[in-house]
Amino acid sequence: MALKTDAYYRKLAEDALRVAGIDEPPVEVERLARHFGIPVRAVQLPTFFTGAIVYEDGLPLMLLNANKEQWKQREALAHMVGHVLVVLDDPSAGYPRAALDHTDADVIGAQIVLPESLVRDQAAKWFNDHRYLARLFAVDERRMMNRMLELGIIKQRGILWDY
Repeated sequence: MALKTDAYYRKLAEDALRVAGIDEPPVEVERLARHFGIPVRAVQLPTFFTGAIVYEDGLPLMLLNANKEQWKQREALAHMVGHVLVVLDDPSAGYPRAALDHTDADVIGAQIVLPESLVRDQAAKWFNDHRYLARLFAVDERRMMNRMLELGIIKQRGILWDY
C-alpha cells in the first residue's frame, strides 16, 4: 500500500463533501454518512463508548452513544466516516478493528467537521470572528480557534486582516 499524506486524506474529505452536496456549515455529518449508504443509529452505550462501526448484513452501520453531547457524536461520526472513506478509496485498507493508529480517520474527520474551504469562506464573511464561527460550525471556540490558527487565518498574536 502506498504511503499517503495528510493532504491526501484532507482531499478525500473535501471530495466527499462536494459529492454529497454539502457546502454550508454546520456540516451535516449524518447526511454525509447517508450519502454513502451508511445508516446511523443513536443508541444507549456504556459511557466509555462514543461510537462504533458494526456490521449488519455485511454492511457497515454506525452507532453513536445517545448519552454523549451532540458535538462529540458529530466528531465520532466524522471519524467513522473517515474510516469508510479510506476503505472506499483503497479496499485493501480494511477497517482498523484493533489498530492503534487512526491518524487517517482523524485527519478526515477533522476536515469533515471543519472543512478548510468552508472555514476560509465563512471567516472572510464574518471578519474572522472565531466565536461566531464556532457557533456556526457547531464546535467549541477552542476548536475553531485552533483550526483558524492551523489554516493561518489568524496568528498566535492577533488577527491576519487580508481584506
